[in-house]
Amino acid sequence: MSFIVFPEPPDVSGIQLGHGQTRLRFEDVAQDGRLRLEGIWPAIGPILWGKMDVASALLRLGGEGIRAVLTYVQLEGGDDPVSVRAFCEQEVRWRLGRSVDPAGATTRLLFDTWLISSAPRGVPGNPGMDPPGAERVRVARAHGQHVFTRPAAPAGQHRVEHISDPLLDALPIVAAEYRDPRALLALPAGAVAIDVAPRADLAPTVFGLCHTDGNQHVNFLAYPRLAEEAALRRFVELGRGARRLARRAEVSYRKPSFAGDAVRIVMQAFELGDELGVVAVFVPEDQNAPVQSLAELARPLAVVRLGFGG
Repeated sequence: MSFIVFPEPPDVSGIQLGHGQTRLRFEDVAQDGRLRLEGIWPAIGPILWGKMDVASALLRLGGEGIRAVLTYVQLEGGDDPVSVRAFCEQEVRWRLGRSVDPAGATTRLLFDTWLISSAPRGVPGNPGMDPPGAERVRVARAHGQHVFTRPAAPAGQHRVEHISDPLLDALPIVAAEYRDPRALLALPAGAVAIDVAPRADLAPTVFGLCHTDGNQHVNFLAYPRLAEEAALRRFVELGRGARRLARRAEVSYRKPSFAGDAVRIVMQAFELGDELGVVAVFVPEDQNAPVQSLAELARPLAVVRLGFGG
């Protein structure tokens, strides 16, 4: 049972649809052949930012001080094995959207992206072996939401309610749901808590340059990776074992972290059907006071909800 509801990819064509092939890194695939979560999202870069015309439009907007900042990501890995020797086929779609207030006024302009990855089915337990046949399977999918903002503007002037670019002006801007980071500060619907209350990880996490990228802050893929490691530590404490692999994630970002920052991961483990999961909340180390519910962590740096397979 999955706690993630993926929005349907839009029915688009032309400049809003892209395809390409990518290779996996050896470390993207677990020993049983399943694609690790952190190996999913990097495939979008060479296509969306490297081959599709929208990259030029976003670059032009950046010259005006407007950036599409990634704030929310859904990731889901399949259960079929894949070979690191095979190419993955990637499909990327995007659309422009806007969220509105009760009066119908635009509150945020959004840039949503979708990724679907497929590959020849590999050999279970042997990801280094050539795939034996031509059967293709979906190995991953992802959805990301960017919010248009003016990050360098003075306080109170960050919000963007209108954009104009020769490539984008003729495209529709559809009504879309804004994914509020605070919505993840709860167990998924139907989940049963294993931890009565959220618990802090055993030690603080200190970010270094190894966690950062060219955007001058911690790369978003560091959060699900660190959350998965913290979850495994908690599962061992609970007697549930660590031979598990995260298969799905929801990740929200409210505020960036930087090299040198110390944070604490506050977690609450849960069960949902036959799935074991955790909500992991990243908070500054100096705000690490015990809480009785996730909702008390009202201003998180980032939130990750993970679901694990065996």
